[in-house]
Amino acid sequence: MGLEDERKMLIESRDPKEKEEEEEELDPLTTVREQCEQLEKCVKAQERLDLCDEHVCSQSHTEEDCTGELFDFLHARDHCVAHKLFNNLK
Repeated sequence: MGLEDERKMLIESRDPKEKEEEEEELDPLTTVREQCEQLEKCVKAQERLDLCDEHVCSQSHTEEDCTGELFDFLHARDHCVAHKLFNNLK
């Protein structure tokens, strides 16, 4: 029996109400990240990342990558998340 089988057995042995509550609960981090990704600063960083990705993918032989653009996007999003996340925690 593998870990996946054990996990399924544990989930199936739970009370149906517990299953519903677990399914309804959303990770606050995911929710706040999605909200922050809609902000203008994050949208612009995402656009720059997408443009870079298109450029790099269009090249057949390149050592270019979009690490800088990715870090810019993650920094903008995480800066927003840091200010909002703990307001949503219990």
